[in-house]
Amino acid sequence: MRTHFISRLALLTIGAFGVVVSQVWTGGTLQWLFFAGGIAMMLIAAADAVRPSMVQRGLDGMIILLGAWTVVESLVLDGADLKWWSFGIACAAYGLGVIGITVHELTTERVVHELDVKTGQGTREPHPLPTA
Repeated sequence: MRTHFISRLALLTIGAFGVVVSQVWTGGTLQWLFFAGGIAMMLIAAADAVRPSMVQRGLDGMIILLGAWTVVESLVLDGADLKWWSFGIACAAYGLGVIGITVHELTTERVVHELDVKTGQGTREPHPLPTA
């Protein structure tokens, strides 16, 4: 479970950084930052995709696709197209990170609230205290 949280937190950081970078830097710097960011997104998602949660694995698949598109667009586009596509991709990465952390926290919270000690049929009642 910890891997989901850490990977989604890293994706949030990459997305937030990407939103700012896409509006501040241009040209080759922006291309290489988004190239590296796309590779980082794919590695983070691939490392987390072995978990049994179907929802999180679906998110990992979307993150891998987004990371692959980020690498492609950083190599193909330039100028204003690169700026706005990068901004959109960074917003999408941030959004997927928010969804991933929300899903993680909801499932963790549900598990914590479902842990309840109940007396089953196989347990004995405690002996009553002797009275004088």
